[in-house]
Amino acid sequence: MKKAVLGVILCLSLAVFGFSGGFSIKLNGGANFLMGGDYNKIVEDANAYWHSVSGLTFSSDLSKLSMGWNFGAEFIYSITDQMGIGLGVGYITASNESTLDMQTAVVYQSYAYTPSLSVIPITLNFHYFMPVSDMMNVHFSAGPGLYISSFSFADHMIIGILPSTDALNLTIDYQPDGILAFGFQGGLGIEFAINPNISLCLDVLGRVASLSGFSGDWTRTGTLLGNPVSDSGTGTFYYYESEGYSSFYISATMPSGSGITNAREASISLSGVCAMLGIKINI
Repeated sequence: MKKAVLGVILCLSLAVFGFSGGFSIKLNGGANFLMGGDYNKIVEDANAYWHSVSGLTFSSDLSKLSMGWNFGAEFIYSITDQMGIGLGVGYITASNESTLDMQTAVVYQSYAYTPSLSVIPITLNFHYFMPVSDMMNVHFSAGPGLYISSFSFADHMIIGILPSTDALNLTIDYQPDGILAFGFQGGLGIEFAINPNISLCLDVLGRVASLSGFSGDWTRTGTLLGNPVSDSGTGTFYYYESEGYSSFYISATMPSGSGITNAREASISLSGVCAMLGIKINI
């Protein structure tokens, strides 16, 4: 995998730096809004399932993985005054911690999910600049991307008897290996020239990419009926549906059995939109 990544970076670098024309460096960053894919469906259905159970009262719900941050740098070679080719690298991060808390008259339950996603995108874009005045350009970009991604997930479960006697208190910590994925991105932006060499940039970027195939180590620690629990293993992050609700399963084998449908490797969608503010420097 490492050799493949290095090979792609080398090829993209040669494709750009093999030219002898003028260059620009663009640095930007901003908020990233992503669709989440199977993970968000699992969270949505977990909330829906427990809210369908009679006799429970709720103080909080699980949250979707929907917002993060996107930072990037891009080297743009100018083919003409209006067209260019850009090689970019960046960093995308998204994480949250949320808890589904509920209780009856005598029993309380809590499920806390903590997903964390980190992605290094390597992009190759075609750029088109349309001047609208001496000080402003409208900017279009599009191209493929390689996404080097890592994901971790923690599931903390508590079940007990009121007011505060835990019968079960377990944490599953999942640390799968990183994966590679391919996608596509396109953007629309405005550039305001401060002087001939420096411009301020405002961009809206759309991305289509999906991550799947997460597999790696998990550990489970905590207590069950007052007894310590500690075990570990290796598994794949699976998605499945049962009785109209979706859920996840971390195991060496795909979930199967009566009532289980649509079992597959779970995916996390990077598809979405990000708003970026940055600076462009002409070399």
